[in-house]
Amino acid sequence: MPEAQYIPDASFAPAPAGFRVRLAILLSAVIAVLAGVVLAVMVLRDPHAPRAMVAAGGVTPIALAAVLWAARIRRYRLAGDELQIELRFRTVRFPLAGLVSAAADREAMRHAWKMYGNGGLGAYSGRFRSRRLGPFRAYLTDAERAVVLRWPGRCLVISPDQPTYFLEAVRKRAGLSR
Repeated sequence: MPEAQYIPDASFAPAPAGFRVRLAILLSAVIAVLAGVVLAVMVLRDPHAPRAMVAAGGVTPIALAAVLWAARIRRYRLAGDELQIELRFRTVRFPLAGLVSAAADREAMRHAWKMYGNGGLGAYSGRFRSRRLGPFRAYLTDAERAVVLRWPGRCLVISPDQPTYFLEAVRKRAGLSR
């Protein structure tokens, strides 16, 4: 029986925010600032305005910042026989056993419908569906650097900062040929 080869753990940063994620952040920030300004003007015009309006004007941009902070994908880690996706408050694990394919796919998020999760504010994370991929889970920041991992009955889309190196490492770890 051949001896198992030791493969050290590998860590990959998520890709920098892509155009659509940056656009979602920008539009959300503009809306939050405009909401704060509108509420401030309303309070200035009516000194008897409810204090809740004053609070809402300050809380709206803070709430947006909190959502962006919480939505962050910290890193992708290949540890042992699994892929770990480290989010702000939890780690999502995907065993590499049974992995059928791993490939870069810039079109993975094209025409994808969000079923549940975050559709671009800071990241794409959650459950999605498309005709081409079927149902899948996504944890990515840049659709242009998307990597699609497939298991029987399961599909995952992520975006490491260096897709080529990630694919090389995951294929080696899962025992896949190109």
